[in-house]
Amino acid sequence: STLEEDLSRRDFTINAIAYDVLTKEVIDIFNGVSDIKNKIIKAIGNPIERFEEDALRMLRACRFASQLGFTIEEKTFNAIKLLAKNINNISKERIRDEIIKLMQTDKPSIGIEYMRTSGLLEEILPELSSCYGVYQNKFHKYDVYYHNLYSCDAAPKDNYKIRLASLFHDIAKPQTKRFDPKSGWTFHGHEDKGAKMVPAIFKDLKLPLNEHMK
Repeated sequence: STLEEDLSRRDFTINAIAYDVLTKEVIDIFNGVSDIKNKIIKAIGNPIERFEEDALRMLRACRFASQLGFTIEEKTFNAIKLLAKNINNISKERIRDEIIKLMQTDKPSIGIEYMRTSGLLEEILPELSSCYGVYQNKFHKYDVYYHNLYSCDAAPKDNYKIRLASLFHDIAKPQTKRFDPKSGWTFHGHEDKGAKMVPAIFKDLKLPLNEHMK
């Protein structure tokens, strides 16, 4: 019934700024302009209440972090960690749309890392989460998780399918990791096993499958 009530039910302060076209006045009840200047993603009011209204907002916070290069405010982030499992109440189609938008940002790794540290990644993409801390060998600078993330960042942002292919290209390494006394850690057959895992991931997230993936 009022503008303040309307703005109070938005997700983040940066999305709760109004403009009066008659008086040319910026109406910024929740200090969204300041948060934009400081590059902060902050839930309006009680973040737990905002995320309980719509759990997809938690994933949107991670995506905005990648899209804008902002950081998620501490109380807002702690609320995401507390309610991460609620993302399972959201339709796969809505989650899929956010994942695609995340893939189209400059650095998807920023949002994915927020997803991992908050617990969202374990709920949405447990296969990728399991790559964290999986050491490779002397020929690789990063563990499997970060290798996948930075490969995703390096792929062209105008093609989310290539970004996803980069993100999942070593997804099966944790399952194929073996130690050879002569050569160290090996991952024989990870590409074949990964090729079988990815279609199931795509189906779960309602992502489009190419004919050869079905």
